[in-house]
Amino acid sequence: LNPEDNFVTPNCSGSTITYNLRVNLTHRAHDSYGYATLLNTTTVALADLYYDGAGPKTNWIVGTKSPIGVDSNTYIIDKLTSAGEPLYTATDLSSAVPTLPAYTGQSVTLTLPVVNGKQMTFDDISWIALWCRQVNMLFMDVLIPEGFQ
Repeated sequence: LNPEDNFVTPNCSGSTITYNLRVNLTHRAHDSYGYATLLNTTTVALADLYYDGAGPKTNWIVGTKSPIGVDSNTYIIDKLTSAGEPLYTATDLSSAVPTLPAYTGQSVTLTLPVVNGKQMTFDDISWIALWCRQVNMLFMDVLIPEGFQ
């Protein structure tokens, strides 16, 4: 993998894709780093996470915007409802949306949301990112290649 691109790539055996490929999250700011493993079409395990907690409105988000950022197709995935829908909108900068604390080696498993009644899969997104919505700062991310199944 090219650390500058840091795409998740499937581990293929014939026509069968084996998930569970562990890749580095690309470090962007604040000594943030960790690993991402796609467990299935909707779930990512993030491991050995480090982040100083300095971002005032920081969450795990997914989307398709390029470059990475917030638009109407960006979703916060660290807090979902019991039905799997996003609990907060990515554009909400109010204190109602909790920010993530510092990470010092923790692991987190996140699921893609249900949007408009449809379960999102990795085919629906371009990236997963730890992003501060208040100052538009990218801490770490991984890109999902087009057509990943």
